[in-house]
Amino acid sequence: MSQNHDVASATATTLFRPAGRDTLATLSDLIEQEHPIFAMPSWFVTVDSAHVGHLVSEFLRELGEPEKPAAYRCFFANSRYEALHGAVKLLRHRAAGSAARHRGRVLVLDPDGTLTRRADPLGDGPERALAPGLHSHPTVAALRTASAGADHCALVLRGTERLGADDLADLAALVRDLRGRGTRIALDLSDVDPLASPSDTVRALRPDLFVLGESLTGYEVPFGAFAGSPDLFAPWSTPSTGFLHSNTYGGNTVAMRAVKARLLGRWHEGHPVHRVLAATARDWQRTLDLYARHVNPMTVRMHRKLRGALHVVRAKGSRLTVQLDSGRRLDLVDGLCGAGLGVGGHNPVDALTDVVRRHDTERDYVAELQRVLARDTGLPHTFPAVSGASAVESALILARLARPDRRRIVVFKHNYGGKTLVSLLATAAERTRAPFGPLYEDIRYIDPYTPHAAEEFRKEAATGEVGLVWIELVHGSSDSYAPIPSPLLEAVSEGRERHGYLVGVDEVLTSYYRCGTRFAHQGRLPEVDLMSLSKALSYGCFPTGAALVSDAVHEAARRANPQLVEELRTKHAHQLGAHFSLQAVAQVDALHLDRRVAALSALVDEGIAAMDTGPAGVVGRRFAEGLLGRFEPRVPGPLRRIIEPEGEWMTFALMIWWITRARAFVVYDVFLLPLVATEDEIRRVMRAARELSRTSPYRLLAQVGLFHLGEWARAFVRTPTTARSAA
Repeated sequence: MSQNHDVASATATTLFRPAGRDTLATLSDLIEQEHPIFAMPSWFVTVDSAHVGHLVSEFLRELGEPEKPAAYRCFFANSRYEALHGAVKLLRHRAAGSAARHRGRVLVLDPDGTLTRRADPLGDGPERALAPGLHSHPTVAALRTASAGADHCALVLRGTERLGADDLADLAALVRDLRGRGTRIALDLSDVDPLASPSDTVRALRPDLFVLGESLTGYEVPFGAFAGSPDLFAPWSTPSTGFLHSNTYGGNTVAMRAVKARLLGRWHEGHPVHRVLAATARDWQRTLDLYARHVNPMTVRMHRKLRGALHVVRAKGSRLTVQLDSGRRLDLVDGLCGAGLGVGGHNPVDALTDVVRRHDTERDYVAELQRVLARDTGLPHTFPAVSGASAVESALILARLARPDRRRIVVFKHNYGGKTLVSLLATAAERTRAPFGPLYEDIRYIDPYTPHAAEEFRKEAATGEVGLVWIELVHGSSDSYAPIPSPLLEAVSEGRERHGYLVGVDEVLTSYYRCGTRFAHQGRLPEVDLMSLSKALSYGCFPTGAALVSDAVHEAARRANPQLVEELRTKHAHQLGAHFSLQAVAQVDALHLDRRVAALSALVDEGIAAMDTGPAGVVGRRFAEGLLGRFEPRVPGPLRRIIEPEGEWMTFALMIWWITRARAFVVYDVFLLPLVATEDEIRRVMRAARELSRTSPYRLLAQVGLFHLGEWARAFVRTPTTARSAA
């Protein structure tokens, strides 16, 4: 297929192969069986994800020193690039105690330059790059020279499979020297063969951290991971830091089953891995043990404290089923929608009949999607992504290329953009960014809710240094309880032409009627230059996303770095992902979501208006925009001495209350109600919200205590019965 700069199209440079029979069969099985593909970010545990954690650990052990026992932990991402950024974040956090010496500097062997170009799109150098502190070099010789000049917290090695024997020996010697100086080593194995024999490279370099990629899915499903020892993951192994790095799609069941199928080809039927998998498949507690050992023990800690309330066993449309540890199953209205995924709910039938069974590997769905999104948004150029974070990252890179002389980026506080080293710039929460520096410094965070926000912005814009204003109009991950105020948006619009900056909108969460209108910025910002999309496009079935840009941004970016623009346009082009996105957009109109969401939103507004506003209840501020809203946890009176409103006790208590009493899957302080919910389901959730607003913290804790007591009693009765049945 020829390359065409005017029409996005999957070319030979995409990372992905056409979806094969096994991938389509996996999707077919999951949809038909109503098996959860996505349920929630960070806390979603499945048998498949626990199995993949174990298999990855065994695979890496065998690649290096198979005779030595080892247990690796891994973090699941959606691409090699997300995994590389996550690896750098972990290595910096692990070395935080010596940051004064190394200042977060990371040496990188990057022979093909792909990581370097994304981190430093304009070639500004590692100090001024969009992702600073990555000192990249194309050869081992250049790497050795650079290593002598300063201390580094980490060394990331890419392309080592193409090194000759002499270069590998030189690199191994350099690794030994740097390790002796306290530098940890990460090895990128994104293209490793899942059936590979023990590796001389791995043995010679003895990396502390491995990066894996799309090869483990046969290049058919977006996937990435980084894996290392439990000690290396120690900074992310406490209740307060266990979810400091996260993503929405990581660990999704489609990717997990693809990785699992390919890795299992390594081992004969009698190999011990099969016994581990068989034992955990039959026992949820063993599944949790395996997940804690190889993925995230903090997730398991939460699951156990909630007694199975997060154990999702079925997902269909607007409903989820969870299975408590006692064996009891609860049918719930899904008040999270996998963090706002899809427009048709879980496992829609048409995803099977119209996408999986009709997918044509000769058809260019990527080009079709560009035309459809151009019609919907007015932005004619689509850059495919594998997640919301990668869509935001591409948009920020393209904006930086299009305004090379204007380094300043303005982001409004409470914005959430993702967790890669670039998308993290659009995540305004200081705690989320603090351990991972150096980060891009020429960025200004303005609180949009202060009385003087518009004036503060105008002063910033008048400097002439602003190249991009990046806006998430309605926040799903902060303590804000209103959309961005109109006077501030008017100031942004007024200054766009006058000062020449670009305006980008993050519609990852808010697009396609999630917030009442087709896009949240419509009617609020008359002109935008860039946009990120993801969650609606996934159709709840497949990890995907897109960055969209105008003709002017596209042409300016191409002039600045045509190679990088082409890489961003093609690397993540995925025909099956685009097919799901096309189906999602088509269903927006087929389901008449404009009228449906308007009716459901009215019920939400009525429900919020009916909530008590007195000081005694556990709900403080509340708001809704369409079917997205927030309830502020509140702890009045003396209880504040022992319970924080946003602390673990209150968080867990509210989760249990929503799931077991309201029978609604609301697990954060945000609700994302299904676009395909019935009016009765919305009324049910809002009646529960009214009841919660009338519930004192004392009553809430008493109700939760009774739940724990009841589940303990059921488990006590069930255990001997289960034991007798097994005997």
